[in-house]
Amino acid sequence: MPDNNNNEIAETIKSALEFYKYELDLPLTNFIFQSPLHWNVMTIIALATFDPEHTTSFQHLCESISPKTGSKSSIQSIIESGIQRGFIEKSPLVNDKRVKSLKLTKTATKDYENWVRADATTFGPLNGVAMKTPK
Repeated sequence: MPDNNNNEIAETIKSALEFYKYELDLPLTNFIFQSPLHWNVMTIIALATFDPEHTTSFQHLCESISPKTGSKSSIQSIIESGIQRGFIEKSPLVNDKRVKSLKLTKTATKDYENWVRADATTFGPLNGVAMKTPK
């Protein structure tokens, strides 16, 4: 990588570390960053919240997340904890009432959106330096 990008990268890392301190003070992001499994569960639920083409359920989460990342019982514990803390809500699917759809609550949706928008600014200076992920 050329040396002229090192300053931008170093500044972005500093900004990300400062932003992380802020994230740990927010209840939603503090919950998300408890473990890689928390991050996976909440990210998939967030996608189902923001994209009407996606739905998720406990079964879907268990199929989507590698058993190396977490067990079914751990996924269930995160869901239940998220419900108790007011981050996740369950509702029956329209086409199959036996399956419970998982989404972020209204408050968690707003907090998640604010977090993603604020986090995007952390990496904004690197937009011109960004590399595509190899396929």
